[in-house]
Amino acid sequence: MIMTFLTFNLNPGNEEKMKEVFLKWNILETSIQVEGCYKLALVAPQERADRVHVVGFWEDNQAYQRWIDHPERGAAVEDISALLNGTFDSSAPAPIMDVLHAVPKSDAWTNAG
Repeated sequence: MIMTFLTFNLNPGNEEKMKEVFLKWNILETSIQVEGCYKLALVAPQERADRVHVVGFWEDNQAYQRWIDHPERGAAVEDISALLNGTFDSSAPAPIMDVLHAVPKSDAWTNAG
């Protein structure tokens, strides 16, 4: 199992607006449908540091690649870019990490969310 950790650096105060973009475009709801996608979350630090992260758990690199290649990935790039402090390459993958241990065991995870 792998985990992806994508960071968006935002202009001040845009955490809630980013959530609204994710909801409007059904980004997590679309990507969870990809075979091998186990769990996804859009998260923000409690201290509101003008950034949000997307954390994803995937069966393997091939599962994540299916999301990278998905025709709807990047559909919200204009809405997302308007909220960012800096540039964003929508075609770039998130950093990928190997999951060394997780509970429950990864074989208990399903696409049911």
